[in-house]
Amino acid sequence: MTMTTPRPITSALDARFKPTLYARVGKENSFTLESYRADGGYEAVQRAFALGPDPVIDEMKKSGLRGRGGAGFPTGLKWSFMPLKDGRQHYLICNADESEPGSFKDRYLLTEDPHQLIEGMLIAGFAMRASIGYIYIRGEYVLGAERIDAAIAEARAAGLLGKNVLGSGFDFDLFLHRGAGAYICGEETALMNSLEGLRANPRLKPPFPAASGIYNLPTTINNVESFCAAPHILRYGADWYSSMGTEKSKGNKLFQISGPVARPGVFELPLGATFREIIYDFAGGPLEPIKAIIPGGSSTPMMPWNDAILDTPMDYEAIGAQGSMLGTGGVILIPQDYCIVNATWNLVRFYAHESCGKCTPCREGIGSWMTKIYEKLVRGGGKPGDVELILDMSDNIAGKSFCALADACLGPVVSSIKLFRDEYDYLIANGKSQYGGRSRWAEE
Repeated sequence: MTMTTPRPITSALDARFKPTLYARVGKENSFTLESYRADGGYEAVQRAFALGPDPVIDEMKKSGLRGRGGAGFPTGLKWSFMPLKDGRQHYLICNADESEPGSFKDRYLLTEDPHQLIEGMLIAGFAMRASIGYIYIRGEYVLGAERIDAAIAEARAAGLLGKNVLGSGFDFDLFLHRGAGAYICGEETALMNSLEGLRANPRLKPPFPAASGIYNLPTTINNVESFCAAPHILRYGADWYSSMGTEKSKGNKLFQISGPVARPGVFELPLGATFREIIYDFAGGPLEPIKAIIPGGSSTPMMPWNDAILDTPMDYEAIGAQGSMLGTGGVILIPQDYCIVNATWNLVRFYAHESCGKCTPCREGIGSWMTKIYEKLVRGGGKPGDVELILDMSDNIAGKSFCALADACLGPVVSSIKLFRDEYDYLIANGKSQYGGRSRWAEE
């Protein structure tokens, strides 16, 4: 996947908006401390020191920033959950385990502008009285890990990490931890177990991480994009940030587009930009007819390709009203002549493979029965009643697994049947897909 550098906003979008998170992506040596400081880097953290911890949290609340990892929980509110002056060690964790299919926005923040992330974590650590931070990065991001490790060393040598940061009296150090490529580690409590050297199974909540996180001590976990927004909010102000986006979905967002479009890649735009603007104005439009859109990474329900959907604003509320989710903003286009049953089977196999196996609904429901039924379908052995069986299984799995992984799998499963039941019925009746060679299994 090649990254597309953000291009100027079209007249259809807010003319006041300028790229911030990706403003330095593609710039020569953008990953170095010298380059970052030349563009005003680490000025925002000094403003944070001048304000004090509580006003920084208030500024984050006022900005309206919502977590960019997929859940969309208000970031400032999450920061306020950390206990204050309780005498315990507080921890900060950056979830850089970007393993959702269709998501690749954090990758470029890690490789092209690592000091932006470090400054964001410095601000967050100061606000929440956390003196130790971890960046948990997926094992496949080799270059990202190298760049982050080098940036941490640069920052530590310059007095930006360690004891008495910039003479503020605040101590904060940062450490990099590489994962082993497990999707389940994107779930915050499984990530904490992995950091502790345990099997990456999710934990029961409550207690929530802010009360009892890593090593049973107060912990706050945010996504890479969420932390990277903090320096800009502190530098330009909460009012500036909240002036972008929509009434309930504030600020800018990194949208990723993959599939048959002219310019697949990452685009930084205000929340509320429509699918039509993103796909046509920025990604150059489809290269072939499209029948479905996955709006926010593979775990979000499919949406049909029509004018009403194309004119839907890409924000948390508008997409929710259409029966799907914004998620990570990872837009995937599915071609008209690709078998939807095969596409769904690919996703089911992914979630089955990535299940930690802790609970029965996910281990047996997704990992065994759901995969077996889909494989039978795509191999031409489907029978009448199989679709009803899939829906019945989905109803028995939904909301009953230990974490959200099983529900993530059910999003594309249930929506694909709702939107494209005719393709399932044709496959069962004829023992083959109506699209032939565009389906991987048809060629085997």
